Amino acid sequence: MTETLRIVATVGGVVLIVGMLSDAVATLIVTQGTSGLWRPTRLFYATTWRGVRAVAARLPDRSGEYVLNVYPALSLLGLLVLWLAGLMLGWSLVYWGLDQSIGGTRDWATLVYYAGTSLVTPVFGSAHGAMMRMLTLLETLTGVVTIALMISYLPALYGAYSRREARLLTLDDPAGGRITPARVIVLNAPGGDAEMLYRVLGEWQMWTADLLESHVSYPMLALCRSQHPGQSWVTALGVVTDAATLTSACVEGAQSREPYFLYRRGRRAIVEISSRLHVPEVAVGQTWLVEENFEAAWCMLAETGLPLRDKAEAWADLQELRATYGDQLERLIDFLVAPRGFWGHSAEETVAVEVAVAGSEARRKARGG
Repeated sequence: MTETLRIVATVGGVVLIVGMLSDAVATLIVTQGTSGLWRPTRLFYATTWRGVRAVAARLPDRSGEYVLNVYPALSLLGLLVLWLAGLMLGWSLVYWGLDQSIGGTRDWATLVYYAGTSLVTPVFGSAHGAMMRMLTLLETLTGVVTIALMISYLPALYGAYSRREARLLTLDDPAGGRITPARVIVLNAPGGDAEMLYRVLGEWQMWTADLLESHVSYPMLALCRSQHPGQSWVTALGVVTDAATLTSACVEGAQSREPYFLYRRGRRAIVEISSRLHVPEVAVGQTWLVEENFEAAWCMLAETGLPLRDKAEAWADLQELRATYGDQLERLIDFLVAPRGFWGHSAEETVAVEVAVAGSEARRKARGG
């Protein structure tokens, strides 16, 4: 019976070690687009983010926002601890299963302590026998490699975050207040200059492509919040994608230019990032795409002098295009507890009150979710 248990422990320990190492490599190097249900990283983020959302939703505004802000950095530390703890347990099982001794002692507590101390520094003085020394060296290599992978990963994460946030600073409305898709079009098409509008939307297309690549590769980056109040990458993505969709539906000739390409990139980014984060498929409420808002946007576009299509056809196309990502965008915003809306730096005098209201509403929805 004891021999069978030792075999099972050895096999289980090897499986646990391989599982932790493969999870670290898949998370930090392979950056695969999908993740299995068994993956420790997926289970870790699914559990901790749910708990953090629940706590932040019930705290006062400033405290709740602080919890959401510090979670991404703490989650990386927690993920490293999870991997190292898994390796420690796995090696403990291997030592026990192979009937190895530490200083003549074979009890479980001593083996766990030895496995923990050997993860980053080989303790050859306590290991006796060629097999034990070789296993100790292998264990230290697994621990050091795991830590090195995490450290080497941080610059890539910070670089992607910096590129994302720098571009958000350019999304601004000199009139102040919340930025709408129609205002994005009006501000970037002075005198009805469609080419200038297309050029700006083309630049946002590149930002969206970079966002798609980085946030699908490193989904934890999606949880990192902006340093500036009233700004969020997901609401910015929604604003520029909606602006591109509105342009594609309403402006003559835009269906084969940069606005349509930005719509496609934005739609794909919303869908794939949501899938990578495993955003639950829940019912969504009413969105901004109602006929009253379309009428207001149409009037603003008409004043720019842009060549517009038939109004009825534009409304029908707009509904069809936005249906491909609209609900998923709403779910993603709620999942990230992001304030609905985006405020640029020109709104600094009024942003505090509006953002506070939007933040409170986001946390209220999180309590309900």
